[in-house]
Amino acid sequence: MKKGLALCLTALVGGSLIAACGDDDDDETSDIAEANTEFCQDLVAYNDTLSGFGALDPTTATKEDYESAADEVRDARSDLSESGADLAEAEFDNFEAQAEDLEGALADAPDDAAVADIVTAAQAQVTEVQASSAVLNTAVCTAENSTATTED
Repeated sequence: MKKGLALCLTALVGGSLIAACGDDDDDETSDIAEANTEFCQDLVAYNDTLSGFGALDPTTATKEDYESAADEVRDARSDLSESGADLAEAEFDNFEAQAEDLEGALADAPDDAAVADIVTAAQAQVTEVQASSAVLNTAVCTAENSTATTED
């Protein structure tokens, strides 16, 4: 649990760095936020199913109780895996976009004077790429985006 909290805090700091940079593609940032919310909701739902399974009383649980709880755990785990993959994909897409922007900033330098201008322009994009890289495969779960939803 402490490892997950540390990961979420690291992602929060990294996400703040990305937001502070200001040049992120709004669609990609929105995709990450949406995927992050879905992942956090699925994580809460998975933990809820684990709690439900853990609450089964071995002395009174029926086969039906067991099968129902086990199916809920399996289904929630499947949803969590899928939303985790979606989050990783959105984060990587954002990273790729930032890296491509950096590639565009790394122009040919005809002379030493041009190098100074190129380096100055590219350094800001290097910061963007580093921030995007820092949050790859992370999630920021907050009270707002972790509210579990149920599909009936």
